[in-house]
Amino acid sequence: MEMLTMRRTTNMNPHHEHHIVRIRRKATRSSYLGKAVYKYHRYELTIPAKYKDLAEAFMNKDLTVEAKQQGNNLIIEAKPVEKLA
Repeated sequence: MEMLTMRRTTNMNPHHEHHIVRIRRKATRSSYLGKAVYKYHRYELTIPAKYKDLAEAFMNKDLTVEAKQQGNNLIIEAKPVEKLA
């Protein structure tokens, strides 16, 4: 007897043709000489695995980043730093 397995439906990505990501804010604390504690925020954006071939060319390289808002879109550009010879 053949048993069919059904995939559990989730609402994590209701738009199957699009990759949904979120910008996350992480609070980081660091101490200076054991006295003052500094707290700052880092923002992270996960790049979906679909774009791994594109992102691989930029791995372990210094990048300059520019972000701008265009209408209802956030455009983030990352370019390799040009090193002086």
